[in-house]
Amino acid sequence: MPLIVVVIAVALGYVFLGGVAIQEEKTTLTVITRLAPDESNELKKRFLASYIAREYGIVDVVFIKEDVSKWPTYAKEGRADLFFVGGYSVFKDLCEKGYFRVISDQKVINRVNELKAYTYKVNDQICFIAVSRTVFSFTINKNFIDKYGIPTPKSWDDLVTPEYSKPVIYGEYPISFPKPTKSTTSARTIQLILEKYGWEKGWVILTLIGANSWIVESSGKARDDVALGVTGAAPTVLVYGIRAEKASGGAAEFVAAENGVFPDISPVAIASGSKNPDKAVAFILWLLSNEGQQALAELFYYIPYIRPEGTEIGKYYDKVQGNIYPYDPEEAALWDKAAVYYFEAAIADEESNSLLKEIWKQVLAMYYEGKLSESDLESISEELGKPLRFMLDGVEYVFDRETAIKLNNMISEDVEFRAKFIEAVREAAIKRYKSILETVRG
Repeated sequence: MPLIVVVIAVALGYVFLGGVAIQEEKTTLTVITRLAPDESNELKKRFLASYIAREYGIVDVVFIKEDVSKWPTYAKEGRADLFFVGGYSVFKDLCEKGYFRVISDQKVINRVNELKAYTYKVNDQICFIAVSRTVFSFTINKNFIDKYGIPTPKSWDDLVTPEYSKPVIYGEYPISFPKPTKSTTSARTIQLILEKYGWEKGWVILTLIGANSWIVESSGKARDDVALGVTGAAPTVLVYGIRAEKASGGAAEFVAAENGVFPDISPVAIASGSKNPDKAVAFILWLLSNEGQQALAELFYYIPYIRPEGTEIGKYYDKVQGNIYPYDPEEAALWDKAAVYYFEAAIADEESNSLLKEIWKQVLAMYYEGKLSESDLESISEELGKPLRFMLDGVEYVFDRETAIKLNNMISEDVEFRAKFIEAVREAAIKRYKSILETVRG
């Protein structure tokens, strides 16, 4: 009879303390995320099956995909326990505005230290944790490269060498590059190149990438172009690179750019108004556990802190780890919006880009005919890509780093000012390109 009592008590969710059966608290967590519903469902299944979920009495997790503009409401009204995946700048902004609780659980802190996981701190207290990394680089198509006999690019600046650019002479473009206002991948690529190569050289590389590119409307289109061999390269997040490889039957291949892989974080934080803060740590502990790290690699192709054995990510892990650029998100946040809209106006705009292509095609043809030296080509490239001088509201600017920082918030927040900035940059770019084209044609 006592044995039956024990079995019934456990089944009903009781634990025994001092010989007295006490009903164990069962908790449902609410997680606000940017994951798609099918992705959330897979993660939910794995978490709820874990010993950590059982230990903390978590019986269900409700994932809600919600626009980040609504996250503060969920936090302050206590309608969420956690926020998961949404980008560094989003989490930093919410943290600094007080929408996250301090993460002080010692088990979590110990695990963070063990993995050397990235944390964002305020007053030396953890505000959010990166449980893994989403990485960006570029994917190539070997058939396109073989067709034109061009070198396989291994770094970002390899994408703009005269050798790799040779298809432009024949009216083909070796890169598909998405508009950065339509593609996180493209925006991240711009940030990485400007940090890695410096402001002046970075804009030369970005300008020549524009001259070498079909400018497309989305990351998905760029991925499909490189998978089909329409182009020889496209910037991609790792998961898109893997999908391109599969779709192409192996003709496409994700390349970990030499010291040029962009690491974006996959953050998690506890909502300031969470009604279950002591239970919310269970989800974080599981994400940082060996089991959770494996799940992130298998389900989302994230790069975990632990080598994901037996997964597709495993074969990319070492080459990615060895080439992650020490990207500084604080630096990029100073000028990121200005850089994106400058790129779209000076490089990706239809008329600007058409002129760029015309110049680059002419210059490359002259170079291969022996009419221009390598030094000549370099000088023209620098002239094409050096930061523009433009007039805005009666003030003359040169788009150096300091100007980008100065204008960044206004470009981000003031739609009217942004439109004037775009038009001023566009006009300056077209004027410069027409002048260079006239000089090249003699």
